[in-house]
Amino acid sequence: MCYYSKTKSAFVSAGVKVIGFRKGLWSTAAVANTKFQESSVFLQTILGRYVFREISVSFLFCFLVFLVTGLIAGFLPLLQKGLEAGMELTLILFQVLIHALPGTLVSVLPLSLTVGILLALGRLTADNEVAAIKSAGISVSKLFPPVLFLACIGFSLSLLCTLVLIPSGITAGKTLMQEAAKKRLDAGIEERIFFDSLKNLILYVEEKDGATGVMSRVFIRESSDPDDIKTIIAQKGKMAPDPEGKALILELRDGTIIKENQNGDSTGSLAFESYVFKYNLDKNPGNESHKTFEELPISAIRKEVNLAEERKPTADPVTAGYYKRVMLMGHILITQRFTHPLACLALALVAFPIGLLNLGKSRLNNVSLGLVIIFAYYAATLATERMARSGIVPPEIIMPLPGVFFVSTGFLLTRYVRLERVPDLLHLTRRLAFGIQRTKS
Repeated sequence: MCYYSKTKSAFVSAGVKVIGFRKGLWSTAAVANTKFQESSVFLQTILGRYVFREISVSFLFCFLVFLVTGLIAGFLPLLQKGLEAGMELTLILFQVLIHALPGTLVSVLPLSLTVGILLALGRLTADNEVAAIKSAGISVSKLFPPVLFLACIGFSLSLLCTLVLIPSGITAGKTLMQEAAKKRLDAGIEERIFFDSLKNLILYVEEKDGATGVMSRVFIRESSDPDDIKTIIAQKGKMAPDPEGKALILELRDGTIIKENQNGDSTGSLAFESYVFKYNLDKNPGNESHKTFEELPISAIRKEVNLAEERKPTADPVTAGYYKRVMLMGHILITQRFTHPLACLALALVAFPIGLLNLGKSRLNNVSLGLVIIFAYYAATLATERMARSGIVPPEIIMPLPGVFFVSTGFLLTRYVRLERVPDLLHLTRRLAFGIQRTKS
């Protein structure tokens, strides 16, 4: 027996007179008798599975569309960086792109979940299935558990990404890039393009012979030591291999070395016929001291913030300002790792009552209203982050406000829909949708 036959049999066995039924559609009213109360739990279980499946199908479709779109948008910058570092295309596709996937998931999950809920519930509402459920004596609140379950799954996955996968993915991706740059530094050096992939080093080549690797009119600026900045101009140069891979070695000919201090004052110059330039590469790019805040776990960020807080009182004004910015960015990043996953819960809870509103025969009316709400949520999120970065309000207070507000609004709208009391704003939206449909017809 198919799923829909089982569903119809469940209504009949419970004493519900089904006036009309077709596959996937409860399109007419149903009348319940006393046996319905005894079988209500069984019906609600079947109903929950049915709603869960409808939402899951829409969610997976939207998830794949948004994921592919997000990966394509993020792939182009990664492809450019990888090719500049001399990485193979397969390495970029199957390693660097995978490490960047968690960041895409955090943005894709709330969008696909919200649109999936709106599409599924909008279809149920447009096909009068919600009306049939209500007429059978079942409250629309019984449709809420599948939505809450999917929202919690999305929240958990997003939280896993922000707390674990994104920091480790950034570190792993950066390590791959740097290791590839060490192995094939010459691949990233192009004619008439400044090469600045290595820290404190700028390299410029006017011409480069692809067959021999000989470079003409070479410009090098190395500032590893602020008090001994070197600017080298040479007529010819060639990359020399380092067996241990610990250094960048250039054999230069017919040039000049100009030395200056951190204030830009010249401290001497030297002409040469032959000179070997050696730049030591960092063998441990994943070391904690070289990690940015985005790569660190929350415990390490808090450690850096506490260290800056201890050093700030005894520092000079310029350094104290730097420590203040470090503390502010640390608090913002810690808060973001919890507020970004909250979007799954906030948007799903608002999408549930909106999906149950009857905005006309077209199921896209609910989706259109939902897209406006998604835009409003992320606009509010950006506004609160901007306020937090300016230091007006502590990040821990201002940044969770959009999520808390939308969660509260979702519960309030669900109560209104359950009691058949539509707020004035949504009532106006529904009247506008019906008016547009009459105009088209």
